[in-house]
Amino acid sequence: MLLVAGSQRAESLNARLLDNLARRLSCHCDVDLLRPSQVDLPLFNQDLETQPDVLARVASVHGRFSASHGLIVATPEYNGQLPPYLKNVIDWVSRLPYIDPSQANPFIDRPVLLCSVSTGWSGGSLAIPHARSLFGYVGGVVIGDTICVPQASQIWTSDGYAFGSAFDAQIDAALARVARLASAFANTLEATVS
Repeated sequence: MLLVAGSQRAESLNARLLDNLARRLSCHCDVDLLRPSQVDLPLFNQDLETQPDVLARVASVHGRFSASHGLIVATPEYNGQLPPYLKNVIDWVSRLPYIDPSQANPFIDRPVLLCSVSTGWSGGSLAIPHARSLFGYVGGVVIGDTICVPQASQIWTSDGYAFGSAFDAQIDAALARVARLASAFANTLEATVS
């Protein structure tokens, strides 16, 4: 399962959520956390598609998506929209198969769980429809469950997020669903290759 942080902030509340989710998932599946510090992509520009160093960086990130059987994306909302950083990553990764036909679309049929954390009332829920549209457009299967955490600074403690038991159960159910769908996707891939 590839966990993707949509914020570049060092102390991102969304990255902290992904750390929480990674711990919950670690006994159920392999987890790969894609941190912004591991992504060094310029702002998308087709004029850069012929530059070998740029393509090598895109291929590296593309490889992380391709190796996954499911995606969990935690993103803030900026003025009710997705952050430019996250959109840029998806633009580059989705573009690589057009630049290099030997590369496959790493989003096709992969289950996607969308999450968002904010310090405000919305919990990032205003950006979720935009994320749903983006990941659906590139071929992902965005599940109905979402994890949105409003007023996050009020539940952040020195030990991590202090969710209530009901919300913990909701998170665990969403993770179980995306893990089940990722496993089914992996089995489909194996059957196709065999």
